[in-house]
Amino acid sequence: MEYIKLSEQVDLSKVVIGCMRIKDAGMEGEQLLQFVQECLDLGVTSFDHAPVYGGYACEKIFGDSVLRKDPSLREKMKLITKTGIVLPGLKGNKVIYYESSKEQILKEVDESLIKLGTDYIDLLLVHRPDIIGNPAETADALDSLVKSGKVLNVGVSNFMPSQVSMLQSYLSTPLVTNQMELSVQGLDNFFNGVTDDALTRRMPLMAWSPLGGGNVFKNDDGDTTRLRDVIGEIANAHQTSMDVVMYAWLYKHPVEVAAITGTMNINRVKSAVDALDVSLSYDEWYQILAASRGYDVP
Repeated sequence: MEYIKLSEQVDLSKVVIGCMRIKDAGMEGEQLLQFVQECLDLGVTSFDHAPVYGGYACEKIFGDSVLRKDPSLREKMKLITKTGIVLPGLKGNKVIYYESSKEQILKEVDESLIKLGTDYIDLLLVHRPDIIGNPAETADALDSLVKSGKVLNVGVSNFMPSQVSMLQSYLSTPLVTNQMELSVQGLDNFFNGVTDDALTRRMPLMAWSPLGGGNVFKNDDGDTTRLRDVIGEIANAHQTSMDVVMYAWLYKHPVEVAAITGTMNINRVKSAVDALDVSLSYDEWYQILAASRGYDVP
């Protein structure tokens, strides 16, 4: 396993377990505990949560099944969670909205600590940009959480470069990562300044949906078929599977990328780990880019 040093306190494994589907997968109790232990045995130490996952259920399922069953596992793992999304009905609201007020952030973190069964979060991310949020208030909440020891590091998710700069200008605490959509089909953030900004800041990125939601394997439209054929050829050349190549494609980028798997299947987690040993050539990387976009670079 390879690790990304976010700070003096936290090294993030380059493969991160996304816990969004714990409830939908029916993973709980001994089954979830065994899965977590198998991940740790692979060196996969990072687990990504958010209060809203599973309709506010997934954090508690993880806490009940893992850390309240075996508290000794806490020192072996890095816990990531988020703040700032309010689902319809939580506060009598009619629509989903983003709230990064100090009150909301502090409340959500305290609830996450209880649900997860821990007294600190290794990495807290502002889940989405709050368009009407006061950045000074958001920063005050994040700084206070770090000062209290409830949170060791802070970052953002789905923030554009200008939004990262804006929030950082109010913070005493450094933002250590930005969690963005990145995949062979999710190309926007390679070309809109996100990766350039991350390189400028020496800031690692976390990639959500690194396999593009599995569309490469499921869809049969012409664009997807073309991409699947190219990835398949490269996979055959490396004597590996297509998903391994898709992870390796992300790892090739000079931005340090931690890939967030969305699976509760340990064999699929192993694919993300195996990809760390696959080195794509320049030609292979650009073949995949061209197949995804439908044209060669100029």
